[in-house]
Amino acid sequence: MYRMLEFDKVKDRWRELTKTEYAVEMIESRQHILNESELRRELRDTTDAKRFIEKCGAPPLTAIDEGKEIIAQAEKEGCLTPYQLERMEKVLVMIQRMKDYLNRGKAHGNSLAFYEENLEPKEELKEEIARQIRGERVDDHASRELFRIRNEIMDVNEKMKEKAEQFIRSHKDCMADSYSTQRNGWICIPVKKECRRKIEGSVLDKSSSGNTLFMEPAVIGKLQEEVSLLQIEEENEVYRILYTLTAMVADCAEEMEENIQMIEKLDYIFSKGKLSIDMDAREPQINLERRIVLNNARHPW
Repeated sequence: MYRMLEFDKVKDRWRELTKTEYAVEMIESRQHILNESELRRELRDTTDAKRFIEKCGAPPLTAIDEGKEIIAQAEKEGCLTPYQLERMEKVLVMIQRMKDYLNRGKAHGNSLAFYEENLEPKEELKEEIARQIRGERVDDHASRELFRIRNEIMDVNEKMKEKAEQFIRSHKDCMADSYSTQRNGWICIPVKKECRRKIEGSVLDKSSSGNTLFMEPAVIGKLQEEVSLLQIEEENEVYRILYTLTAMVADCAEEMEENIQMIEKLDYIFSKGKLSIDMDAREPQINLERRIVLNNARHPW
């Protein structure tokens, strides 16, 4: 029957108007409704959603399915990555925007507007993630300690570059080139193969021809050890920050799950309003007299 009516084609378009898996599943399971009160509720929600969109524009809904996985991982006491925390922040931003959007609907007396009371944006968590995570990494200013460590790493790296350049200038005859380079994160100087024994240091790599050796001079070795120790400190501080933010997400897990459930419900409701606008549809009047009257009826597509 559904194929004969081409309701499957209506569903195909309807699915395109959703942002969550929940809404898609609701659409997939949607069949004709035989219960009067359920039907009236569904029609009222569709009409309210349509009017809401016409008055306030499209709802600021975005995909949140990834957010559920992130919350579940935080609850398992795993350490969230900077990428996951930024995704969590985006979910929180969307929840706040959705709350503001629904609030605007109160001025129009739209019943859907009162769903905003069920949304809790968790402002403190959002601000902490925004302050400490940026560009899918822990920001330099996430803590004073991290800022200090990273500055020291930069200072020591600059010293190594300066010493490498000085070394190249003072050993010009042994150099295959006039500038230093990096091999696997280590600063090296390009030494002619025949000069190997004249330069004190370690060979880290060689050119494809084998005529140039990339060496770490002994004068740089001690500074490299200093950088390695600082990098361990940096890694420990980064993990401390990530674990702290993960714990904050876990502490808000219950409220966030409720937020997501409400967003999923709203996604389904507003997808009906979008579809109604797409089809230029009108809400039908219901009767219990076993009769159907179609005035100027047409196929939706």
